[in-house]
Amino acid sequence: MTITVFSGGAGCGKTYQLMYKLAETIAATPPKAGQKVLALTFMHGARRRLDEQLAAVPGLARRYECTTLDSFASRIVRRWQSLAIQLGARVPAETEYDDMVAVAAILLANREVVLWVKTSFPILVLDEAQDLTRSRLAIVQSLATELTSLIAADEFQCLEPALRPNPAWEWLKEQKDHIALDKPLRTSVSALLDAASALRSGLRIQTGRGFSISCTPKPPMAGGFLNTYIAGLKGRGLAVITPTFKNYSDSVVAWTSTRSNARGLGPYPIKWEQSETRMVEEALAAITLPNNATPAQARHALSAVGDIALSRDLMTWFDRLARTRNAPVITKEALEERIQIICANRRRFQPPLARGIKAMSVHGAKNREFENVVVLWPAAVTGDDDQKRRLLYNAITRAKSECLVLVQLQKHLNEPPFA
Repeated sequence: MTITVFSGGAGCGKTYQLMYKLAETIAATPPKAGQKVLALTFMHGARRRLDEQLAAVPGLARRYECTTLDSFASRIVRRWQSLAIQLGARVPAETEYDDMVAVAAILLANREVVLWVKTSFPILVLDEAQDLTRSRLAIVQSLATELTSLIAADEFQCLEPALRPNPAWEWLKEQKDHIALDKPLRTSVSALLDAASALRSGLRIQTGRGFSISCTPKPPMAGGFLNTYIAGLKGRGLAVITPTFKNYSDSVVAWTSTRSNARGLGPYPIKWEQSETRMVEEALAAITLPNNATPAQARHALSAVGDIALSRDLMTWFDRLARTRNAPVITKEALEERIQIICANRRRFQPPLARGIKAMSVHGAKNREFENVVVLWPAAVTGDDDQKRRLLYNAITRAKSECLVLVQLQKHLNEPPFA
């Protein structure tokens, strides 16, 4: 058992080094017949990107399983359900993610469960480890007692205030085989590199060639700026990133998607990448249902849902209930749980938007890179000074060539994260 940790700022090649080390590891000790590499991440977007990296590892030949840590926890609980009950744990529902992880952590505290995992997965690869909660960290720590573990993390990219001080980082920084990466590889644009360094250091950020900031108080003004910027890119890739969707950011994206500016530039359709939480919120907002509905009432309520695929999946569920129960009653809680399951599965398997201009949250942009980035910084950004610096850092470090930040309030330019 060994633990190798790669740490460093955004764009320093942590994932690349993970893959290089993995290739070395499997060359030195090839997995036996039937064995695979276990690759874990926290979010589904990161899982898809890690899967792409793993597919290119020399000698691995698809002998890996890439999944989220929550999905892995669910598998452990299902397989060892009897032991969980013996240990006095309640077996959670499928959508009780945190509870499921907590029970999996209890199970993996038993060495025989870890050895059962090791039989199939002798090597663990973990990316974005700074986002691990204590229960998720406990799972990784238990696996690391027996599995060869390759881990990447950057504490400053953790966006969860509850994880400060960061429990995963406290553990990872003490590992003997800890390689700190400090050479940026994503970009060589000095203004981008200086801005990222200033944010990590708590200093005022400066603009320069490749990095600019403009105050655009009203959505039409920001939309006009955005149209001009997009026109100048001449088809080169762009991502619009924001710490919060509501009001300002939504309005700016809607304006650019439907309007031309005073110079006649635009419109430019922009598609939002939706998180699982946002999918569920929008679906629930469209459905009006009594506390205890009949299947007929539930079917009628679906007529208001604009998402045809979701409506079809729910209808299939209603039909299954009707076949397996006499006069089934559908509660709001059961409907919400089913929508969560459907949206989670959709998020798990849907590919990212391949074409056009993408818009996403800072959380959704993590561990990704784009040729050009526009950051929308609304007045409604919450959190302390440190949190705001982390949010802006995670946004601007997605850019390889150029980044434009549009700030709603002038006074914010003299406050953190800008000053």
